[in-house]
Amino acid sequence: MKDNETIKLTESPRDAQQGLPYVISPEKRAAYINALMKVGFDVIDFGSFVSPKAIPQMADAGIVLSMVDKSISKTKLMAIVGNLRGGKEAAAQPKLDIIGFPYSTSETFLMRNIHADKSKADEIIDGLQTICNDNGKELRVFLSLAFGNPYNDPWNIDILSEHIGTLGRKGITTVTLADTIGIATAPLIGEVYSALLQRFPDMEFGLHLHTRPGEWYAKLSAAWNAGCRWYEGVISGVGGCPMTGYDLVGNLDTLSLVSFLQEKNAHHHLNTELLLNAVRLAGEWNS
Repeated sequence: MKDNETIKLTESPRDAQQGLPYVISPEKRAAYINALMKVGFDVIDFGSFVSPKAIPQMADAGIVLSMVDKSISKTKLMAIVGNLRGGKEAAAQPKLDIIGFPYSTSETFLMRNIHADKSKADEIIDGLQTICNDNGKELRVFLSLAFGNPYNDPWNIDILSEHIGTLGRKGITTVTLADTIGIATAPLIGEVYSALLQRFPDMEFGLHLHTRPGEWYAKLSAAWNAGCRWYEGVISGVGGCPMTGYDLVGNLDTLSLVSFLQEKNAHHHLNTELLLNAVRLAGEWNS
């Protein structure tokens, strides 16, 4: 059975930077990741191997990785890919630990985001699983629009469960549920996690929460009370998915997440002083 009690934290500079109206140099991105590596996160979602024409802010991901110092930390590095070409490029990076793939129950979003229908997305997952197995990498699936659908595609918890069941049969053990455009209500988040943790006890479910500043606490509390213990945050709370066609609503601020965990007396491994140093650096490229 998966350990769904240990607190695990992911920091996602990728999600913060991919929606910016400007491009940060590889040197500054690497310096920021090196600062994050010292903080104690379980995973850093550092970037993506996608076409620079689609997301220019994520160009030169390999160059960024070449300047990251993994010797200073046990933190794992993850990159997002949308196809097998990106998967092969990512897998060739010796410093990379995890390849993430943006899946969804929404065919509309799959076409918007990775230009694939469900059948093609399933084929990509199979191919990525082979690539990861051959190169000693872990495959993690992100389930975008996990709490509803703004495009009028069918959605309910049973449909969500069907997709997760398919992923489980493919050997996927960790799935991150993403409220991609911030439409989930707190009760629905609680209902989804309660159902999935009961139906899939051998899988681990994270939370990637896009949320407006006044809504995060109730949503995070709902996930916590339902048993979710893997959370993704973004220092400063900026960002979102630029491929949805909706305004970027921002991410769960890492400092808010840490304060929540402290309120719950939940043990985490973050060095607060070094976290605040990373917050200062983020302020420099956000100014």
